[in-house]
Amino acid sequence: MLNYDPSSKSSILSHARLLLGKSLKDLYNEAIVLNGGRGRMGQCVEQFHFQYSPNSEAAPDFPEAGVELKCTPLKTLSDGSMVPKERLVLNIIDYIKEGKATFETSSFWKKNQWILLMFYLHENGVPVIDLIFKIIRLWNFPEVDLKIIRDDWEKLHWKMTHGLAHEISEGDTLYLGACTKGSKAGAEMRKQLDENAPLAQQRAYSIKPKYMSTIILDSLLHPEMHDGLYLSKKQKEKFIKIAAEASNIVNSIEEYQPNETFEELVERKFKPYYGRTVYEIEETTGINITSKVKAVSHATICAILGVKTQKIKEFEKANLQQKSIRLEPNGKLKESMVFGQIKYNEIINEENWEDSVWYETLTQRFIFVVFRKNENGDPKSSVLEKVFFWAMPQSDLQLAKIFWKDTKYKIKNGDFEHFMKSSDDNICHVRPKAKDSKDLMDTPFGPQKKKGYWLNRDYILKIVNENIKK
Repeated sequence: MLNYDPSSKSSILSHARLLLGKSLKDLYNEAIVLNGGRGRMGQCVEQFHFQYSPNSEAAPDFPEAGVELKCTPLKTLSDGSMVPKERLVLNIIDYIKEGKATFETSSFWKKNQWILLMFYLHENGVPVIDLIFKIIRLWNFPEVDLKIIRDDWEKLHWKMTHGLAHEISEGDTLYLGACTKGSKAGAEMRKQLDENAPLAQQRAYSIKPKYMSTIILDSLLHPEMHDGLYLSKKQKEKFIKIAAEASNIVNSIEEYQPNETFEELVERKFKPYYGRTVYEIEETTGINITSKVKAVSHATICAILGVKTQKIKEFEKANLQQKSIRLEPNGKLKESMVFGQIKYNEIINEENWEDSVWYETLTQRFIFVVFRKNENGDPKSSVLEKVFFWAMPQSDLQLAKIFWKDTKYKIKNGDFEHFMKSSDDNICHVRPKAKDSKDLMDTPFGPQKKKGYWLNRDYILKIVNENIKK
């Protein structure tokens, strides 16, 4: 006989919280690690705590209550703080069935309207039955977030219905992703709705890591949801600062025009300012904009969007990467686009392209803010040309993969002098990213000058010109 009511959300939650601050082994001496892959914690909780057999049905785990169970790991940072270890992987996507569905009839919505989230602290080498649960809560998406989730689903659905599921990328969407799912990328391939379309990599719906961090932040405000959840003073201050200094662009779904997506709403707000200088934007909005070159772009965005804080909540939740482009008066571009430093000792241990830092960087979604400089050199005399959202297409990701393999191979073999250059036939290159010649980083072959990942200038200019013409 069950010790909870599987038709009641509150009863399911109360029963789940018996594990808060505890491990499965604490409550069930007979608990054993079940066979399986990364989902075995969830399977153990289902079998030992909730006493039902794991299934892969389209319905939620608790169909009468409409609740899906998800166990997801936290990781410990160097300062002891506990943060999401990874994205929250939901159900596998059947491109044929999902392509025929509407949002309301989709497998995503049927399974995930309400999610019982059970966060546990991951520890290397420790059996899952001995891992401690730190957060247990019910979650459903707030109305303004659900609007973006729906927009994300529609983008993925459009590709499914047009035989383009093989071109789906993490960068297509903001909150709801479609991550690769399988033991090895390319190993599990699926048919598409269009019988003539190529097989597509198996994917699953997922909630992106940065959005998961917002759930952690919200949980901290409710003592009954967590036990032993540690954040260092620095991390707490960071969370509090984000909460205090981030504002929404959209506070109510009534702000949307009919059938308008979040990105279309943002672009609509910018359109009246195209062709105007920063001085003119400053005068129209009534907001003083800094004259510092590196800060003008973000300050202009905030002024136009009416955001009076340094951070924008929707951008934070989506981990949206803002990139400022400063064209020369003649429309040319002087600089390539720099990203993070190449950590030599880490890249050589990246086994799969899909798990690499460079792949994770390039599969984020970007917002490009394009200015054209004035010949007088005053940054506030620059003209706002265009603002647009962008994700790297799969064909270009394949070029980036070639670059990653080449870079990894050379570092493994101690060759730090012959990395790909901007003149090579690719879209990426390696260049120094150091303060000076003494700014070094450890490698298996001794300290080497710090270098970074760059996207070629010509490639960035091509993207900008294509989008300016739209």
